[in-house]
Amino acid sequence: MPNITFNVAQPLGSNACGAFALAAALRAIPAVADLNYPIKLRHRLTDTGPSNCQVDIDGYECNDSLARKIYRITGDLELNLPSPGVYKDSPGLQNSPSALAYVARMFGRTVTVNVIANSAAQSTNCQCIATRLLAACPQEVARCSADATVNAPGCPTTGVPYAAPANDEVQLLCVRTTAGSMHWLTRGANGFYDPGDASINNGGAIDADGVMTGVPGNYVFTGIWIVLK
Repeated sequence: MPNITFNVAQPLGSNACGAFALAAALRAIPAVADLNYPIKLRHRLTDTGPSNCQVDIDGYECNDSLARKIYRITGDLELNLPSPGVYKDSPGLQNSPSALAYVARMFGRTVTVNVIANSAAQSTNCQCIATRLLAACPQEVARCSADATVNAPGCPTTGVPYAAPANDEVQLLCVRTTAGSMHWLTRGANGFYDPGDASINNGGAIDADGVMTGVPGNYVFTGIWIVLK
């Protein structure tokens, strides 16, 4: 798997972690040779009506500018568990897996969105969280399916065990903070990139059942991850 070299942190106090995690992943993978710029990104239909937001990626952005542009598209989910999630074109929201998958596909990446196997069994804390997130966001599986292969309850599979990235892959990992909010990390060959402080830690591990150990931040893996290659 490629190394993560992204050295920029998200703005303090923001919810832009998913966009910064995706930008780190896109920078790690060799660029698609025939990708045409500008890449024109648009919000999908939201729960509050059509969006007029369009973001153009010209290919010359620095790391910080790229992530901030991506966040204008991916920050579309208002989520306050256990209340249902709402998709909005509004600043400062959480990054939905479906919006992250859409942006990654627009960059020419092959995208897979995974949910931990047997999440409904809730045999681990990780699987319990995955179930709660899917219950709060029942549209997510269908929204992800427009841009990615999806392994999740309600799809041809009922989820898959967690596995580290293959040689040509990087991953975006949805985790829960000690405060109970969503956060995103990027995993590459040299470890886990944390957008919160731009650190890269190579001492962590995630078991097949989703138990995460050794990653600074006391995060709990939610059992939802995105694979890019």
